[in-house]
Amino acid sequence: MKQFIFKSRHFILAFSLIVGSLYLIGCQTDEVTSEEDIITNTESTTSKSIPLNPDFRPPRIPNQFIDDHCVVRLAYLSYLERCPENASVVAYWINVRRTQGFEGLAKGFITSSEASQRWNSRYHSFLNRNNITSSQIHKKVYIAYRGLLLREPDVNGGIYWTNILNTRGILDVARGIGNSPEFRARQSGFPTECSNAANQCTF
Repeated sequence: MKQFIFKSRHFILAFSLIVGSLYLIGCQTDEVTSEEDIITNTESTTSKSIPLNPDFRPPRIPNQFIDDHCVVRLAYLSYLERCPENASVVAYWINVRRTQGFEGLAKGFITSSEASQRWNSRYHSFLNRNNITSSQIHKKVYIAYRGLLLREPDVNGGIYWTNILNTRGILDVARGIGNSPEFRARQSGFPTECSNAANQCTF
């Protein structure tokens, strides 16, 4: 009888140890899974706005998508929210694009006093809503997003490109955003944008 009780106690002790070990392994697996989920979620949140290897080469817009006249119209509509006022300014900006490239045209609009004034109130509203300062996301980066991607910056992306602005300059901001997957996706809609711009604008 004593031997049976002794064996039973050993069996219960061994069983308890096995169950406890399985429980600990299960908890550790859950923690690892949770950490992996956090990493995955973080990567998916930031990957759109923060490229791992930004491309600072001059962006190329295929001619079958868009012609010089449409480039200028879309620049006016995207950066200034209006049409060009006459044929002379269209000719001027076509020349800028042909001599200085995509990024030269973008720089001209991004740094213009009209664009700065046009977006000023919405830029400051954006800063207030996100509790950030102009040193964290510069107004030029905000205008670049509005003109190139047709939206406000996400906070992480805006901070990232403000750092590029401070270290490399506005041309590389325009090149980098112009080579982004989001801007390339916009290109597929350029024929429609060009058609709408031609209907909307006289020049």
